Amino acid sequence: MKRKSTAAALLLALLMLLPLGMGFAEEEKKAVPEEADRSAVLEAEAEEAPAQPKISYDESLYRQIQDTYKASLKRARRKSFKGYCGAYVANQLVVLGINKSYLSANGKNTYDIYRKKTVTSGGYSITAYSASKYTLQEALTAIIDKEPAAANILVGFQKGVSKAGKKYGHTLLIHGVRNGRVYYSDSCARTVDGVTYKEGEPIVCPVSSFVEFYAKYKFDGIIHFQRKVIQSENTEETDAPILEKAAELG
Repeated sequence: MKRKSTAAALLLALLMLLPLGMGFAEEEKKAVPEEADRSAVLEAEAEEAPAQPKISYDESLYRQIQDTYKASLKRARRKSFKGYCGAYVANQLVVLGINKSYLSANGKNTYDIYRKKTVTSGGYSITAYSASKYTLQEALTAIIDKEPAAANILVGFQKGVSKAGKKYGHTLLIHGVRNGRVYYSDSCARTVDGVTYKEGEPIVCPVSSFVEFYAKYKFDGIIHFQRKVIQSENTEETDAPILEKAAELG
């Protein structure tokens, strides 16, 4: 009887263990197809999603904007331009050597000052693109078509969108255009393409984004500064802005 009881107990123990083992096996079998399916889905999504190219920036232009902002602050003896766009642009033009002396006005008057001139005090020729003949997009396109790596482009607006902007207008300086991207900074914080930039911080965005951002401003015109210095009979230096040492406000 004792042997039968022992055998029965062993059989019962085996029967109790058997479903448990089968349960684990079933879970493992279920897990494998799920993981395989998930990998297949991820691979399919990776094939469908286009590769995101890395944006290549023109480092020299980027640094130029940074250095010009710092030098402009020092020259103006300011810690911030606080939205005074005319003063910011005027100091940049002196720092870059486009003007030899300080020439400033409200944003709405800056374009008018230069459209009446043919050359700056720093030796840069002036080409004006008036709002009476061009939209902001058309003016930029005309400049870029002539010179793909255009530089030193002053943009003037008769009116901005803020209370002060509606009264005093706005102006800014584009340091350059490279591969369809605009390199500039502004006299106050801006949020372009979802990215917020501080005053004077380099802003790099497509021309289309630049035009879209300032679409609500009343466009006044564009001034394109160009300098050609003949070095010799065989060499020519074109549009080479020079960062001057910060000087006292002229």
